[in-house]
Amino acid sequence: MSMLQSTNPVLAEGRLDAAMRDAAASQTPATVSGVVNKTSLCVGVAVVFGAMGYSVVKANPALLGMVNMVAFVAALAVGFALWGRPAWAAVLAPIYAATQGFFLGAIAMVLDRILAAQGVQLAGGIALQAFVITIGVSVACLVLYRSGAIRFSQRGAAILWAAVLGIAFVYLLSFVLGLFGISMPLLSLPTQAGSSQGAWIGLAINGVILVVAALTLVLDMQRVDEAVQSGAPASSEWYLAYGLLVSLVWIYLESMKIIFRLAMIFGGGKRN
Repeated sequence: MSMLQSTNPVLAEGRLDAAMRDAAASQTPATVSGVVNKTSLCVGVAVVFGAMGYSVVKANPALLGMVNMVAFVAALAVGFALWGRPAWAAVLAPIYAATQGFFLGAIAMVLDRILAAQGVQLAGGIALQAFVITIGVSVACLVLYRSGAIRFSQRGAAILWAAVLGIAFVYLLSFVLGLFGISMPLLSLPTQAGSSQGAWIGLAINGVILVVAALTLVLDMQRVDEAVQSGAPASSEWYLAYGLLVSLVWIYLESMKIIFRLAMIFGGGKRN
């Protein structure tokens, strides 16, 4: 079987091939609807735990650092576990959804609190607005893919993969520096409202990263289609759903950052 290499390491060819080898030959084949259903279930889990994360950190703001660390470790642990055992995705994909949803909800609460301190109010809060943007971006990606407007060759996938690796390295560096109290101005979110050259550059950077994340989702959709057409077993649907969820979490996170930056620059909807 030869399938397109995805920029998402979760959906790399070798990993899915391993999942297929581990599955019983008698299994029914995977379907796109099966992958969509399992992805939707994971998104539902993330939403529920996101609401919990928002409430818990709102009541105990000091827990944010711990939540951040737990989410980071959980994402790495699940990723490494599935790298060796793709068949565990049926259990680990919902766990990943729960931890990342809790983390994103906590971040949304903190960003809402910063905006409130600046006298800025957003209808529905950052969490809801980011969710709407994520749905919109996902639908746009699906339309572009299904219409044939975007298809990736091996060369195109390699270029996108290089961009993803570069972004991942910069974010990892920013995370490590943050542990020592060092911030990267154009990546770190501002705490003061107003328009400045740095604010616009930061917004542009987040916009570019969101486009890369969206293109990654399109490529993952192509990967799912090719896996289904190649006869992947039904058990691999959880693994494919996990791969899509990784891209959706990324899109949601970048959407929150963009909304926050815009609110800080323009002052949001209403001021107290």
